[in-house]
Amino acid sequence: MVVCLSAVLVACGGGGEDAGDGGNGGDGSTGSRVHRYVDMALPASAAQLNAQGLLGYRYIGLRGYNGATRTLLVNDTAVAYTYEVRATPATLAAFLDDVKAQGARGFRLARYDTQDATYVQVTNSTEKFTYEADVRGAAGGVPVANFVANANARAAAGFHLHFVLLSGGQYVDLWERSSVPATYELRFEAPAASEAAQLARFDTYGQAGFRMHSFLQFVDADVWMYERDKTTGNEKATFRYFTGAAASSVPELVAQANQHGALGRGFDGALTGFGATRHLYVLAANCRGLLCDVRGQSY
Repeated sequence: MVVCLSAVLVACGGGGEDAGDGGNGGDGSTGSRVHRYVDMALPASAAQLNAQGLLGYRYIGLRGYNGATRTLLVNDTAVAYTYEVRATPATLAAFLDDVKAQGARGFRLARYDTQDATYVQVTNSTEKFTYEADVRGAAGGVPVANFVANANARAAAGFHLHFVLLSGGQYVDLWERSSVPATYELRFEAPAASEAAQLARFDTYGQAGFRMHSFLQFVDADVWMYERDKTTGNEKATFRYFTGAAASSVPELVAQANQHGALGRGFDGALTGFGATRHLYVLAANCRGLLCDVRGQSY
């Protein structure tokens, strides 16, 4: 059985609080991309997803409140999407073979569970994807220093950490590389002591071009990973973070996300671990490439 740990696989009210002092990311008002969100009931079939894909909506995750889980999608760029839903193979090896075959056809892994996997392609795009997997081991896997060394080598070779999987008690890092050339730089840092300090760090790294990627746990340490696109033409991006109060239902979340989205802020998941859960939004400026996309994960 293969289980997704994180995607590397989104209260009505005001515009939220500025997560920090920003910097070159602008004044926190309006970004260059407007984000529009919708939700769908589960299960979402290929036909339902493709109907939304024709309207430019891309799958970004599942959100659940009070026992009700729904599919969340975003429209944040002027393209259409094509979806395929396939049965999930029973073994990790077979699943990875399927992911690689789909990537060679131009379809990215969007989500999966033990029953089926959803893949998405920008309609009529010629972009292809290569996937490689690294098995860390059990209970958090390798020491953080080992992961950092491997991750830096992967990033320099154009790979982006797409999913962290758990299969048979083993942590597996699924790396993705596009046929469109890119290189990345990573930074790693221990968690801050407070929510305010952590949000300030997101903005500090964002001003330097590093987007917060994910929170990772290892046998000897927990770290935040930050990612910068070093590709010529993409290296001038900056990121600024904002928060919103935790929603109590998917409709509330969609309403809040659309308020932020109208200002160019993309939903970036839920920040936990500091008491009250907060929804996180990112405002990208001068941004091109993979790091501009809405992700919708939780930390």
